[in-house]
Amino acid sequence: MLRSRLLIQHLQLARSSTFNGIIPTDKIEKRFSLSSGPGGQNVNKNATKVEIRFKLGEATWLDDTLKDSISEKLAHRINSAGELIIDSDRTRHRHLNVADCFDKLRSEIYAIQEDQGKRTISEKDEKILRDRQILSNQRRLAEKRKLAEKREFRGAVEL
Repeated sequence: MLRSRLLIQHLQLARSSTFNGIIPTDKIEKRFSLSSGPGGQNVNKNATKVEIRFKLGEATWLDDTLKDSISEKLAHRINSAGELIIDSDRTRHRHLNVADCFDKLRSEIYAIQEDQGKRTISEKDEKILRDRQILSNQRRLAEKRKLAEKREFRGAVEL
């Protein structure tokens, strides 16, 4: 009973509109090539550069609105076949570069998702912010005047 309830909760989370950080690695193609990064002679012998790619339109683990935002923000990383491509040759180890690629992808998706959730500022909000700024400036200038007067009275005392 508990197991089925947990499975239902997991499926509901997977269908929610927010990205939960889980990237299905079996649905993403990984390619390896010779790296130009650090590693000395190792880069000439081992294919340590990693490139991950997947068709953005076929990614069932992403919400449609999120896919649209990703295709807009990461257009420079999408090829003519509609594949999002992320690569890494940061280290001289293949498994670390694979992890780096997935970290890059995850952080890009989180950043785009965060931008989606931002509220647009209305004219009413702008007016409130302007008024607050004006009040803040007035208080600051009044404080400056008080301090200037205090310094002025510290001058030499005439007897």
